[in-house]
Amino acid sequence: MAQDFPVYDEFTVEMNVPRMGVVEIPIAIKEETAYISVTELFDIFSLKNEFDSEAGSVSGFIINPNQSYLIDTKNNILTYRSENYNFSASDYILTPTDLYIRSDLFGKIFGLYTNFNFRELNISFKSELQLPVFTRLRQNRLRGGISRQTVFEPDTVLPRKNSLLKGGMLDWGVISTQQTNGVTDNRVNLGIGAMILGGETNVLLNYSNRVPFTSRNQFYQWRYVNNDSKLFKQVTAGKIFTGATSSLFAPVVGVQFSNSPLLNRRSYGTYVLNDYTEANWTVELYVNNVLVNYTKADASGFFSFEVPLMYGNTSVALQFYGPYGEERREERIINIPYNFVPEKKLEYTLSAGVVEDRDNRKFSRFQMNYGLSRNVSLGAGVEYLSEVSSGEVMPFVQSSFKLAPNLLLTTSYNLGVKGEGLLSYRTVRGQQFDLNYVKYHEDQTAINYNYLEERKFSFSSPIRFRHFSAFTRFRVDQLVLPNTEFTTAQWLVSGVLFGISTNATTFAIFNDRLNKPTIYSSLSQTYRLPARFLFTPQVQYDLSDNALRNLNLEVERVIFRNGFLNLSYENNFIRNVYNFEIGLRYNLNFAQTSATARIGNRYSSFIQSARGSLRYDDNLGRLHASDRNAVGRGGISIIPFLDANGNGQKEENERLVSGLKLLANPGVVTRDKNDEVIRIDDLQSYVKTLIKLDATSLENIAWKIENPFVELEILPNQYRAIYVPVKVLGEVSGMVYLKENGNAKGQGRIRVHIFDAEGNLVRSILTETDGYFNYLGLAPGNYTAEVDSLQLENLGLKSNTARIPFTIQYEEYGAVVDSVEFTLTNQEE
Repeated sequence: MAQDFPVYDEFTVEMNVPRMGVVEIPIAIKEETAYISVTELFDIFSLKNEFDSEAGSVSGFIINPNQSYLIDTKNNILTYRSENYNFSASDYILTPTDLYIRSDLFGKIFGLYTNFNFRELNISFKSELQLPVFTRLRQNRLRGGISRQTVFEPDTVLPRKNSLLKGGMLDWGVISTQQTNGVTDNRVNLGIGAMILGGETNVLLNYSNRVPFTSRNQFYQWRYVNNDSKLFKQVTAGKIFTGATSSLFAPVVGVQFSNSPLLNRRSYGTYVLNDYTEANWTVELYVNNVLVNYTKADASGFFSFEVPLMYGNTSVALQFYGPYGEERREERIINIPYNFVPEKKLEYTLSAGVVEDRDNRKFSRFQMNYGLSRNVSLGAGVEYLSEVSSGEVMPFVQSSFKLAPNLLLTTSYNLGVKGEGLLSYRTVRGQQFDLNYVKYHEDQTAINYNYLEERKFSFSSPIRFRHFSAFTRFRVDQLVLPNTEFTTAQWLVSGVLFGISTNATTFAIFNDRLNKPTIYSSLSQTYRLPARFLFTPQVQYDLSDNALRNLNLEVERVIFRNGFLNLSYENNFIRNVYNFEIGLRYNLNFAQTSATARIGNRYSSFIQSARGSLRYDDNLGRLHASDRNAVGRGGISIIPFLDANGNGQKEENERLVSGLKLLANPGVVTRDKNDEVIRIDDLQSYVKTLIKLDATSLENIAWKIENPFVELEILPNQYRAIYVPVKVLGEVSGMVYLKENGNAKGQGRIRVHIFDAEGNLVRSILTETDGYFNYLGLAPGNYTAEVDSLQLENLGLKSNTARIPFTIQYEEYGAVVDSVEFTLTNQEE
């Protein structure tokens, strides 16, 4: 219901936004005061907002869910980040379709400064916040210049410090499932991250009331990484990742040594990565902490990347972005079949341990690869697994060739086990062909399959038209067994059709023992409906039997500012099973929670879950809670302080400084309540990161940061502290007069020298036309000022005072000495 306000006029005006240019926005003007639409302004900057016309309110959050707000016109309350602000009826205009608030309130409360020019009817905008739209623009610039990474030189490099014992990260999670058939499953997950004896130590514990608590179901690992070491760059103990050829259905507990560095290296090809996430989310791809690509998931959540292949193991991280700033990160290690290493380099990996199966079999593997040339790498090794009847010792050789710029071939042969070849070709238009053949030794028992052969072919290609783009993939897999052949085929097309995210996939299964193949297709789409509803229908149709197999209908909407409500219906016509589901996900600043109820004709189930993390910063003695996982990742605490004694070290009596800003955000940035300490979370470990401080962002002009570019290596499970000494500088000013015929007036272009207590020249200052001079940049201490004697001699002048001593005292906001004055006369006088 609209307010009973005096008459106001509505306009659409231009708003000048840095980095965006000119955008149009509706405003209301009453008595020469501008009222700006909350929903329109927040939509421009991709800030979460929901307008409730009945309640006369707008709610949402700024940048992240921890900074929620509520503008409630019924109760005249404006709440932001749990603080209430004075809000009266004259501060807003409520219409049936929108809410306008006074333009200056955006800056006072949210830090979104709008300056309205009544004469020209336009708005200038500025903000120091890292708004989502600016982040997206920055990401697009990074994405557009992926191949043109800028190199910055640090002015300070913090050395790595290995701690004997240092703990800081803890992940937790609980999930409980109840079913109407009486089955109840309660699970608890606990992850602990620390540094012990200089090495990363991660322990992940899993408990379920239905599964015995055994070592096999737990994960524990100690890893020491030093990329500067020549003999052992990586040493791992505990649960190790072996890359074994043999079938290991249980983890291996042991040790592993490698001289392969954990660093980014030059790319020599591509690898196609396909996966699923939430529908319509944006996914960024980082290879060894470098952004290399991005895409958007389709209606089924499918996405595809072409991953650049680096020498050695490649650390691939996926960053997921939801529609309202939600973030999710997933990290993977991809074992690439192409074992290229740099030319004339030898790399090795040695693993040994015990398999946690019933027989506690012994396992070891040694592998080395040598870069014969830029295009050829050769490798060899041996694998050992006890109680393998076909042979416990399994030597192998392998090779990788770059036959042409876009043609790669890798071969391997394991004696008595299998031989394999993989050929990959990529065209200049982005089409990729992969042909893979594996021949198994008929008597081998190292691999727990009775396959004789594997044959695989895949083709993937982008589809680009002027107003339409998509991705297609065709794949055929064939397994040859002793008594049968089994073939599967898949054809997938994913893209945006008439503005609708669409995924169409057809599967085919052939078996020489069956007369008729099984062929079915699935179609998924996502529609954006009014009132911010997302509707996702999915249907699966059996082409073999000409019958509908499965139907799934889902509706999702953001509610309660940080919540996501979804309703779905699923019917499996083949099994005659149908389910209704209602779920609520709610993100708190310390946990991600969810509750789901599924009601079906067979049984019903109810699921509740929560997960989060605790992070301890021992530099400040502070404990933080987060809704994201923390174990295995690192952080940085940036602590600016007033360096009173100028020694660059933080003393107990030296207070912290607020307001320091970053020129770039390498991770998730938060600040303490006093805006003094900057904390950067979720950083990839062992990566050297450059922190760029904005030396001009401090509130006082007398405060100076001498080294704003700091480089340091991120260490896992801890916060590395960057103490930023802020020097307090003093100012000296004065006058130089020329006295002639009894009259004195200011004399310009006279050089005044400032010397420190040791007689070193600190600064030379040239007076202005009226004789005034000043210099801001003196540390506390004793100084002297004198006029340039050589210049005076050339001008035929002399000074009545040779030197004037002065002292810059330490004061928090800078000391000023303004009593330095020189009077010049002709030398003949």
